[in-house]
Amino acid sequence: MASLYNLWKSLINSLWRALGLEGKEGVLVVLGLDNAGKTTLLHRLRTGDVRSFPPTDRPHHHTESFECQGLKFQAWDLGGHEAVRHLWEDYVCESSAVLFVVDASDSDRLEEAGFELDALIGEKVVQDVPVAVLLNKCDLEEALSSAEICQRIQFDELQRMQGPDKLAIFRISVLRGEGYQAAFRWVANFL
Repeated sequence: MASLYNLWKSLINSLWRALGLEGKEGVLVVLGLDNAGKTTLLHRLRTGDVRSFPPTDRPHHHTESFECQGLKFQAWDLGGHEAVRHLWEDYVCESSAVLFVVDASDSDRLEEAGFELDALIGEKVVQDVPVAVLLNKCDLEEALSSAEICQRIQFDELQRMQGPDKLAIFRISVLRGEGYQAAFRWVANFL
């Protein structure tokens, strides 16, 4: 069993080298409204375990370190409560990319998420910084379609302001471990 694992690990490492991803590093800022799944995502990336966390009420003054898709990352886990959102700008300028997590099952707060994303992009806080919008909780029955979410957060307008090559959207499920790998491959293009 151990030799099968080592063979598999060797094949994956060879793939990352062939794709030019091995050895790349980046600093991420993970933003989004409270209860979107930011801390749970980082915990899963760091440990491989799924565990729910209460909403973060203030930025952590340390970074989480993890590897994903053959890339090494340091990530700031910032709170999403309205009282701490003004701090987001201070962290974005030091980052390689922004992961903006949206709860795809919380239809009541989509406009609020769109407003905060618009504030980052429209006020040029994330100028020249790629932004991956992660639609989390897509595995839930009440999750909205990507098209509906894009309409409600005015994604087309945001993409026009940020540039189509610097803003992308991904459907994910932190609980199931699905979708965020594509987002990290996209982010790798900017490292």
